[in-house]
Amino acid sequence: MQTGNITVSYFGVNQAYQLALAAQELGALDAFYCSLYGAPKKWGGILGTLLGRDTLVNRRCIGFDPRVAIEIPGPLFFERLTARFVSANGTAAWFKTSRAFDRRVARRIKKSSSRIFVGVETCAHDSFRVAGERGMIKVLDCPQVHPDFLTRLLVEAADDLGVPPPPPFDPPQIAACKVEEFAAADVMLVISAIQRQSFIAAGFSNERLVEIPLWVDGELWHPPTVQREMWGAGSLKALFVGSVGFRKGIPYLIQAVEKCDGAVDLTLVGVNSGEVDKYISNSKSVIRLAGRKSKMALREIYWNSDVLVLPSLIDTFGFVALEAMACGLPVIVTENCGVPVPDPAWRVPIMNSDAIAQRLQHYATNREALQRDGQIAQQFARRFTPERYREQIKNLYERLLTGNSTDSFSSKAVVS
Repeated sequence: MQTGNITVSYFGVNQAYQLALAAQELGALDAFYCSLYGAPKKWGGILGTLLGRDTLVNRRCIGFDPRVAIEIPGPLFFERLTARFVSANGTAAWFKTSRAFDRRVARRIKKSSSRIFVGVETCAHDSFRVAGERGMIKVLDCPQVHPDFLTRLLVEAADDLGVPPPPPFDPPQIAACKVEEFAAADVMLVISAIQRQSFIAAGFSNERLVEIPLWVDGELWHPPTVQREMWGAGSLKALFVGSVGFRKGIPYLIQAVEKCDGAVDLTLVGVNSGEVDKYISNSKSVIRLAGRKSKMALREIYWNSDVLVLPSLIDTFGFVALEAMACGLPVIVTENCGVPVPDPAWRVPIMNSDAIAQRLQHYATNREALQRDGQIAQQFARRFTPERYREQIKNLYERLLTGNSTDSFSSKAVVS
């Protein structure tokens, strides 16, 4: 395959690094635009030397040739420097950085001969305009469900709990940017069936949506080298990892733990939004707020827990569930979590504390099932590797590069 067919761009950290590596493995990567790349002779490498190599662990990719990575660090540096001296809204600052990065990429690709441009939601607006002018196929990597789908669920949950509805998930500027990117994209890359469903419900054709599930890093997320001596001593140790807030369904999880009458202790790992503080303070159950943790510290928590619960109203994927399974934990997730699970019984309906409590009690009273399901979870998670993800991405690239148009690709767009 000819070189210089694909350009990938994103200022932050997500699967863009794997998208770029997949193009490189095809011999088709023209450029990978990023804020920082953690390698020698790169800005990311310099920062890694100063701050510690693990600081930029998410800004490099095993197997990727960093010579093709084109760093544009200015917008990110400006955001971090400004944050030290000026109090600003985090979401607004992040979006401003994203748009500044996107504008710089747009200027750079005005003379590009790439046939495919891969951008990421909220960071592809201007780049898509230029890519369209140059006749490139525009692929949008979408990390979130459609905003209308999310808004409707939040309103339903607020009504169910008898609390005021939360504000729209996206501020107006971000919402407008997403709408224009969605309209401009030729192909939209989604990561789960629930995410696909959210876009179809919003009027998008199924043919534009390519569904490829994510992966788990088996080198980092794995069971402890020393087997736990006692499975099931004391209360069942339930764990939640993520933003401790309304959208993640935390009120329903707390209600479920209370219904277990002391048989379950709960640890909440992640940033506390404050939205559910009253549920935590009013609960008589054992609930620990652990705050944000490093990856190594989180792995230790997985190893010392019994089951992970994601009671989310919506989770486009739910990376932490795959991490937990790779570490040997069974999981309880809602039907609106995109993460694959080995058994449909591991899913519960959304906004249903009774269903969560039933699964928790199942494990609290049946520790053999807990251990057995932990082994099943570990074996299942092993299937979802970065290599598997890239093979499916390469299949997408090849179909786009060999097709005469995006229409000819559309009829066979789904990659399972």
